Amino acid sequence: MRLSAALIAGVALLPGSAIAGTGSTKTVTGSAAAQAIAPLTLVHWAGRELDFGRFATNGSGSVTVNAVTGAGSVAGGVSYVSGSTPNMDYFIASGDPGRLLGIVTGSGTISAGAATMSFTTTPMLAAGFLPLTGSGYFTVGGTLTVNAGQAPGQYTGSYSVTVTYQ
Repeated sequence: MRLSAALIAGVALLPGSAIAGTGSTKTVTGSAAAQAIAPLTLVHWAGRELDFGRFATNGSGSVTVNAVTGAGSVAGGVSYVSGSTPNMDYFIASGDPGRLLGIVTGSGTISAGAATMSFTTTPMLAAGFLPLTGSGYFTVGGTLTVNAGQAPGQYTGSYSVTVTYQ
């Protein structure tokens, strides 16, 4: 019992002790960290484009290009002509290896003079991981809306593609 009382009395006499009630201030050092990662880049694969192919119209309809296989299909009053070669578009994303990316594609309009057609796009995936090399590709397909009485011509246009770190 004497030992306990002496120990308590000794602790009470220590400088800065909470038991002493002196209101002393303590300072400790915290830590901080950060990780800078490779910037994200996106490049359109040269020589590639979303190509809906060559078709004839007998009324309104649509042309779809599959984002994974590049195969084309038609519906409504639209039919492919011999030698048509629809194809998906290609993009190369580079950045921090193994990082998850979100992929969003926009819609667009193609035109030949005053004539136009609208289309929507679909990426092969909405999200994916960058390979361990830090660079990988993805493809984009879409659906073109063909109007009744669509004017003949060579139609061109563009659409947006956005990738973001997730």
